[in-house]
Amino acid sequence: MNKKLIKEIWDWVLHILLAVVLGLIIIIYLGRLTIVEGNSMNPTLKSQDILIIESITQRFGSLKQGDIVVLKIPELLDGKQKYAIKRIIAMENQHVRIADGKVYVDGVPLEEDYINTETTWAEGSLYADMTVPQGCLYVLGDNRIPEKSKDSRIFGAVNKNRVVGRCWIRIFPFSEAGPVD
Repeated sequence: MNKKLIKEIWDWVLHILLAVVLGLIIIIYLGRLTIVEGNSMNPTLKSQDILIIESITQRFGSLKQGDIVVLKIPELLDGKQKYAIKRIIAMENQHVRIADGKVYVDGVPLEEDYINTETTWAEGSLYADMTVPQGCLYVLGDNRIPEKSKDSRIFGAVNKNRVVGRCWIRIFPFSEAGPVD
C-alpha cells in the first residue's frame, strides 16, 4: 500500500473514533433523546412523546420538587421496563402524606394542576405517610387513576443516583413541542 492510502485510512479511523467518543460524552454527561412508553405521566406526557432529557442538573445536585425525571429502576418495575418517567413530589427529609385524595408535603397540600384527576389515592400503601430518607426522592406519575402509575406509592422513595436525567424539551409531537413542566 502506498503512504497516501494508509494516511487516508488512518485519518478516517481517527475521525470516527473522535465522533464516537464525543457522542458518548454527550450521552453520558449532557443529555439524550428518550421516547415515553406508557401513560403514567398523562396528561403532561403521552406514550410515544419524544423528549430531550438533560443529565447535568442531577450531577450538580440541583433537582427540585416538581421536576420531571427519568429514573433507571428496572427492579421496581417488575422487569417490564428499565426506565420510568415521574415527577418529583418531595426531596430528602421532607414529609409526604397522601390523605383524603390530596398530597401533602410538610403538611402543605400541593397544588397539582398537572394531574388527570381530582384526587390522588394511596389506600393500603405503606408509603402514603413517610419522611423521604436522605439521598432519596418521592416520585409520582401525573396519571393518578388507580393502578395507572407505578410510583412511590407502590415502591417508596427512590435513591437520587437512579436519576438518569431531567426532562427538558418535548420535540414530538410537533404540535406540543417545547419545554416540559
